[in-house]
Amino acid sequence: MDGVRTMEKYRVSELARLCGVGPRTIDFYTNQGLLEPAGRSDGGHRFYGADAPRRIRVIKALQAGGLPLHEIRARFDASTDDVGVLNHAEQVREELRRIEAEVAALGEQIAQLPPASEARAAAEQALRASMLCALALAQKVASIMSDAHIPFS
Repeated sequence: MDGVRTMEKYRVSELARLCGVGPRTIDFYTNQGLLEPAGRSDGGHRFYGADAPRRIRVIKALQAGGLPLHEIRARFDASTDDVGVLNHAEQVREELRRIEAEVAALGEQIAQLPPASEARAAAEQALRASMLCALALAQKVASIMSDAHIPFS
Protein backbone atom coordinates (compact mmCIF):
# COMPACT_ATOMS: atom_id res chain seq x y z
CA MET A 1 0.00 0.00 0.00
CA ASP A 2 1.10 3.58 -0.43
CA GLY A 3 1.47 4.43 3.23
CA VAL A 4 -1.72 6.52 3.13
CA ARG A 5 -4.06 3.60 3.81
CA THR A 6 -5.94 3.50 7.09
CA MET A 7 -8.68 1.19 8.30
CA GLU A 8 -11.25 3.78 7.26
CA LYS A 9 -10.23 4.19 3.64
CA TYR A 10 -10.81 2.01 0.61
CA ARG A 11 -9.16 1.84 -2.78
CA VAL A 12 -11.55 1.72 -5.73
CA SER A 13 -11.12 -2.05 -6.13
CA GLU A 14 -11.63 -2.70 -2.40
CA LEU A 15 -14.75 -0.56 -2.29
CA ALA A 16 -16.15 -2.21 -5.40
CA ARG A 17 -15.56 -5.70 -4.02
CA LEU A 18 -17.05 -4.76 -0.63
CA CYS A 19 -20.19 -3.36 -2.24
CA GLY A 20 -20.65 -6.02 -4.91
CA VAL A 21 -20.19 -3.64 -7.83
CA GLY A 22 -17.50 -3.22 -10.43
CA PRO A 23 -14.72 -0.63 -10.23
CA ARG A 24 -16.28 1.10 -13.23
CA THR A 25 -19.43 1.64 -11.17
CA ILE A 26 -17.35 3.40 -8.50
CA ASP A 27 -15.74 5.53 -11.23
CA PHE A 28 -19.15 6.28 -12.73
CA TYR A 29 -20.68 7.28 -9.37
CA THR A 30 -17.65 9.49 -8.73
CA ASN A 31 -17.92 11.16 -12.15
CA GLN A 32 -21.65 11.70 -11.58
CA GLY A 33 -20.96 13.48 -8.30
CA LEU A 34 -22.54 10.74 -6.17
CA LEU A 35 -19.29 9.70 -4.47
CA GLU A 36 -16.45 11.88 -3.31
CA PRO A 37 -12.94 10.48 -2.83
CA ALA A 38 -11.58 11.07 0.66
CA GLY A 39 -8.13 11.60 -0.78
CA ARG A 40 -5.40 10.35 -3.05
CA SER A 41 -2.25 8.36 -2.46
CA ASP A 42 1.16 9.61 -3.51
CA GLY A 43 0.70 7.50 -6.65
CA GLY A 44 -2.60 9.22 -7.49
CA HIS A 45 -4.90 6.36 -6.45
CA ARG A 46 -8.26 7.49 -5.10
CA PHE A 47 -9.28 6.50 -1.59
CA TYR A 48 -12.83 6.56 -0.28
CA GLY A 49 -13.82 7.06 3.34
CA ALA A 50 -15.62 4.78 5.77
CA ASP A 51 -19.01 6.21 4.73
CA ALA A 52 -18.60 5.21 1.06
CA PRO A 53 -19.97 1.64 1.36
CA ARG A 54 -23.12 2.92 3.05
CA ARG A 55 -23.50 5.66 0.46
CA ILE A 56 -23.23 3.12 -2.36
CA ARG A 57 -25.90 0.95 -0.71
CA VAL A 58 -28.14 4.02 -0.47
CA ILE A 59 -27.54 4.81 -4.15
CA LYS A 60 -28.35 1.23 -5.14
CA ALA A 61 -31.47 1.17 -2.93
CA LEU A 62 -32.75 4.41 -4.42
CA GLN A 63 -31.99 3.14 -7.94
CA ALA A 64 -33.87 -0.07 -7.16
CA GLY A 65 -36.77 2.14 -6.11
CA GLY A 66 -36.78 3.65 -9.60
CA LEU A 67 -34.94 6.91 -8.95
CA PRO A 68 -32.60 8.05 -11.73
CA LEU A 69 -29.07 9.01 -10.76
CA HIS A 70 -29.60 12.73 -11.34
CA GLU A 71 -32.44 12.71 -8.80
CA ILE A 72 -30.36 10.71 -6.34
CA ARG A 73 -27.58 13.28 -6.68
CA ALA A 74 -30.09 16.09 -6.14
CA ARG A 75 -31.33 14.35 -2.99
CA PHE A 76 -27.79 14.01 -1.70
CA ASP A 77 -27.10 17.65 -2.52
CA ALA A 78 -30.28 18.76 -0.76
CA SER A 79 -29.67 16.42 2.20
CA THR A 80 -33.37 15.59 2.28
CA ASP A 81 -34.91 13.61 5.11
CA ASP A 82 -35.53 10.46 3.06
CA VAL A 83 -31.81 10.09 2.29
CA GLY A 84 -31.05 10.70 5.96
CA VAL A 85 -33.53 8.02 6.97
CA LEU A 86 -32.08 5.61 4.44
CA ASN A 87 -28.57 6.36 5.70
CA HIS A 88 -29.74 5.72 9.24
CA ALA A 89 -31.37 2.43 8.19
CA GLU A 90 -28.09 1.40 6.55
CA GLN A 91 -26.19 2.26 9.73
CA VAL A 92 -28.54 0.08 11.76
CA ARG A 93 -28.15 -2.76 9.28
CA GLU A 94 -24.35 -2.54 9.45
CA GLU A 95 -24.44 -2.50 13.24
CA LEU A 96 -26.71 -5.57 13.28
CA ARG A 97 -24.29 -7.39 10.97
CA ARG A 98 -21.43 -6.52 13.32
CA ILE A 99 -23.40 -7.80 16.31
CA GLU A 100 -24.32 -10.97 14.41
CA ALA A 101 -20.62 -11.67 13.82
CA GLU A 102 -19.84 -11.05 17.49
CA VAL A 103 -22.61 -13.44 18.57
CA ALA A 104 -21.24 -16.13 16.25
CA ALA A 105 -17.76 -15.66 17.70
CA LEU A 106 -19.19 -15.76 21.22
CA GLY A 107 -20.97 -19.02 20.44
CA GLU A 108 -17.68 -20.56 19.37
CA GLN A 109 -15.98 -19.30 22.53
CA ILE A 110 -18.74 -20.70 24.75
CA ALA A 111 -18.48 -24.06 23.01
CA GLN A 112 -14.81 -24.19 24.04
CA LEU A 113 -15.61 -23.74 27.74
CA PRO A 114 -15.96 -26.80 29.97
CA PRO A 115 -19.67 -27.78 30.17
CA ALA A 116 -19.93 -27.54 33.97
CA SER A 117 -17.86 -24.37 34.44
CA GLU A 118 -19.17 -21.22 36.10
CA ALA A 119 -17.86 -19.17 33.17
CA ARG A 120 -19.91 -21.21 30.70
CA ALA A 121 -23.06 -20.96 32.83
CA ALA A 122 -22.65 -17.18 33.10
CA ALA A 123 -21.96 -16.82 29.36
CA GLU A 124 -24.99 -18.98 28.50
CA GLN A 125 -27.18 -16.85 30.77
CA ALA A 126 -25.87 -13.67 29.11
CA LEU A 127 -26.51 -15.22 25.69
CA ARG A 128 -30.11 -16.08 26.65
CA ALA A 129 -30.64 -12.48 27.80
CA SER A 130 -29.17 -11.29 24.49
CA MET A 131 -31.57 -13.56 22.61
CA LEU A 132 -34.53 -11.98 24.40
CA CYS A 133 -33.25 -8.52 23.48
CA ALA A 134 -32.81 -9.62 19.87
CA LEU A 135 -36.36 -10.97 19.75
CA ALA A 136 -37.71 -7.73 21.18
CA LEU A 137 -35.71 -5.80 18.59
CA ALA A 138 -37.05 -8.00 15.79
CA GLN A 139 -40.60 -7.32 17.00
CA LYS A 140 -39.91 -3.59 17.05
CA VAL A 141 -38.50 -3.67 13.51
CA ALA A 142 -41.51 -5.69 12.32
CA SER A 143 -43.84 -3.17 13.96
CA ILE A 144 -42.08 -0.22 12.31
CA MET A 145 -42.23 -1.98 8.94
CA SER A 146 -45.90 -2.77 9.40
CA ASP A 147 -46.74 0.80 10.45
CA ALA A 148 -44.84 2.15 7.45
CA HIS A 149 -46.48 -0.38 5.11
CA ILE A 150 -43.11 -1.85 4.15
CA PRO A 151 -43.42 -5.36 2.68
CA PHE A 152 -41.52 -8.12 4.47
CA SER A 153 -40.27 -9.68 1.22
